[in-house]
Amino acid sequence: MSNPWLSADGTRTLLVLLGSVGLIGAAVNHWSPPLLGPTLARTGYGRAVTQLGSRAYPREVVDSDGFSVRIEKPPRRIASQYWSIDEYLYSIVPAERVVTVSESAYLRGISNVLEPVLRLKPVVASDPERVMRADPDLILVSSGGRSDYTALVRSSGIPVYRMFIDFTTLQQIEDYIRLFGYLTGEDDRAEEVAANFHAEVEHAKSLRPANARKPRILGFGRPYAYGSATLFDDIVKVLGGVNPAAEAGVRGYDMVNAEQVARWNPEWIVSSANEGHVEETRKKIMEDPGVALTEAGRKGHIIVLENRVFLPMSPYAIHRVTAIAEALWK
Repeated sequence: MSNPWLSADGTRTLLVLLGSVGLIGAAVNHWSPPLLGPTLARTGYGRAVTQLGSRAYPREVVDSDGFSVRIEKPPRRIASQYWSIDEYLYSIVPAERVVTVSESAYLRGISNVLEPVLRLKPVVASDPERVMRADPDLILVSSGGRSDYTALVRSSGIPVYRMFIDFTTLQQIEDYIRLFGYLTGEDDRAEEVAANFHAEVEHAKSLRPANARKPRILGFGRPYAYGSATLFDDIVKVLGGVNPAAEAGVRGYDMVNAEQVARWNPEWIVSSANEGHVEETRKKIMEDPGVALTEAGRKGHIIVLENRVFLPMSPYAIHRVTAIAEALWK
């Protein structure tokens, strides 16, 4: 049975660390008619919106709750409330314009934005009052966050965009890079970042030798595995592999036992570890009785990536793609 406290591409540790900024919560039920006819794809909390409007101001765009958000001019002070949002923003806008971040932005071993955060010390968006004191002119919150948090900041009159964050494909990430550019007025910079992201994905795909057979690659976070409808599964497909958990009908991030892992017989296993614990984690996986019976276990094909590489569901996800591709094909 799926664990409701685990996101599709996260870990229990990460959710505990980020719980104070509202990863899990009820979705808002009030819907307004989409003004721009957005493309919508239901995959988890909220909806993915990928179609944008005119570059002229004011701009209007529909968020993951179906709310129409009007942005009168390019925002200069942007508040983030969630770790993926932090990473999108710092990839696209000047760091000085990010005035609040999630608590995880300050966590060494997880944060990919630690350098600018420690340098500029933005406010941690742990509650609406702290966000409002930072005087933002655009607030970005997660679709998985508490609805009361979102309602409170919306009542301020400041534009609030509730962001879909349950990404399951690399294409969604590329599309959302452009969305962040649209929301922040950094359209050209976002297009550049999106193009670079796409090119790096293509480069990772190109590492696979011509006519190579599809490797069987299992994402395994003892005792959980990554099935379909996860970003990991899409990465495996993009790199030309087969995800045995998805093949067996696992959806999302679900518990598996040693017998299942042995029966699936993956050729490669990919997992994550806290900073400085890669080899320790690899050893523990190798000692798993199910893993020991697999081709991956016998050949030592265990790829362990630190959390800041394995976990992102943002432009930084390219590091996971590249690391897996290089381990497979180089």
